[in-house]
Amino acid sequence: MNRIKVLEQAIADRIAAGEVVERPASVVKELVENSLDAQATQILIEVEGAGAALIRVGDDGSGIHPDDVRLAVQRFATSKIATAGDLDAIQSFGFRGEALPSIAAVSVMEIASAPAGAPAGRRLRMEGGEIVAEETIGMPRGTVVTVRQLFFNTPARRKFLKSTAREFSLLIDAINRLALAHPAVSFRVIHEGAEVLRYPPGTAAERVAAVLGEDVSSHTLAFSEDAGGMRASGWLGRLELARGNRRQQYLFVNRRPVHSRLLTGAVERAYQQLLPGGRYPAFVIFLEAPPQRVDVNVHPRKLEVRFDDEHQVFGAVERLVHTVLRRAQLIRAVEPVTVGGGDWLTTSPGTLALGDLPPAVETAPPVEVAASGRLPSMRLLGQVQNTYLVADSADGLILIDQHAAHERVLYERLLRARGRGAADGQVQVTPTPLPLQADAFALLTTHQALLAQLGFDLEPFGDRTVLIRAVPQIAVRASPQRVLADLIAELAEGGKATAAQTLLERLTITTACKTAIKAGDTLGRDQMAALMRDLAQTEDPFTCFHGRPTLITVPLAQLERWFLRH
Repeated sequence: MNRIKVLEQAIADRIAAGEVVERPASVVKELVENSLDAQATQILIEVEGAGAALIRVGDDGSGIHPDDVRLAVQRFATSKIATAGDLDAIQSFGFRGEALPSIAAVSVMEIASAPAGAPAGRRLRMEGGEIVAEETIGMPRGTVVTVRQLFFNTPARRKFLKSTAREFSLLIDAINRLALAHPAVSFRVIHEGAEVLRYPPGTAAERVAAVLGEDVSSHTLAFSEDAGGMRASGWLGRLELARGNRRQQYLFVNRRPVHSRLLTGAVERAYQQLLPGGRYPAFVIFLEAPPQRVDVNVHPRKLEVRFDDEHQVFGAVERLVHTVLRRAQLIRAVEPVTVGGGDWLTTSPGTLALGDLPPAVETAPPVEVAASGRLPSMRLLGQVQNTYLVADSADGLILIDQHAAHERVLYERLLRARGRGAADGQVQVTPTPLPLQADAFALLTTHQALLAQLGFDLEPFGDRTVLIRAVPQIAVRASPQRVLADLIAELAEGGKATAAQTLLERLTITTACKTAIKAGDTLGRDQMAALMRDLAQTEDPFTCFHGRPTLITVPLAQLERWFLRH
């Protein structure tokens, strides 16, 4: 029988560190929050190896008294609360007194700080939670914390870090969330010696435009309203900003970035009737609530909050977002696009005026399509709801899903181009500049060669812009910015790719899916015939890459049974 014993302090500290320090982004978040609590107006973050090799956060905040530097690295030592009653009115980010000792326990850490008016500052060096050096130094007011060799003494934790690109993306996301909440504070990020991000002080709207990009922020609805005893403000993304993931969702409670299923669920429910399934709205929402109504002490990294009446908060947020959306004009523009000598209407999901709706069945003179490949001969009759093609064959009725069919055609074109080892790219007459957030820029430049295999020729231009010099042939009439936005989202999730479905395969699928004919596109008779001829030339014309059928047949015998003729 094993006897119970108290763990050694070093082991206990490493276990405690695991609750607070999950990855480099966790370290950056904790250190930047300390800087903000110190009333810093300028914060500089330097990283190497996406933070695994080096993280340095410097600020011009109030600093730490030289006699208190040793206390700052002890667990449960803090200047932010004094009594149990203070927990009911938390206004600061850090108040547990865990961050610095937890970081020190799993790294080589150095902290240097000096308060205003002090003749000198104090510097402390620690390895694995133990103080190894201490000295008095001269330095301006503020604090600089340097973290090296993160997880050097916990190799299992280091082994579970994602790719450098993924970890850097998470790190930038953590900074972006804090920068959004503090637009008056200057933020700079240096990665591998190069400045990758700079946010000068400004207004909240200017900071949103800087973080999300002006092309995104210009498609948002600004609001500031009362919501169930709270104050809510922020920006709601218009329908065209919806994505297949939640990466552009930012929530803040009393200026604290949080992840809240309650609040996210309330916002998404308000969008429910406006977006198709699997699409998620973009938003930046700030909730200001009396501290007594919010419990911020429910998560070691302070990422979650609990409200005193969650049902009431859910309803208030849902009604607020619903009201803002319903009073806005959300009709999208419908643009005619010419392809192969004919026209169809390309639209994004949204609201169309009744006069724009097509008749239930779009008819045209029948088009004969000869048997080819594995498909029989057929006579194309028209479209149903601008989504399904209707054809007559010797065996009965054929219905074709135009989107699934075109997905298959484009997907195999990309596969054939890849098989030849020659990307099928179309050079742009005028290169298109694409401004990006720092993490998206890092993803595209890191995977530049991979995207080139699909036909994209991307050239870094400045610190956060790429020039689109060529796009895949299949995407020449699509929006290259929109296609690349979806590819960036796929790259951000690249660590989830399995051996059976490589990242390149997933990018190929995404490119084909986003450039294919959509449900709702009107096809001319020649376009319908061309689509069926192209589908017949594919190796697997019967399903798209999602496994959905491209076409189904209704045998003549079945039609006769339906009409009681057999």
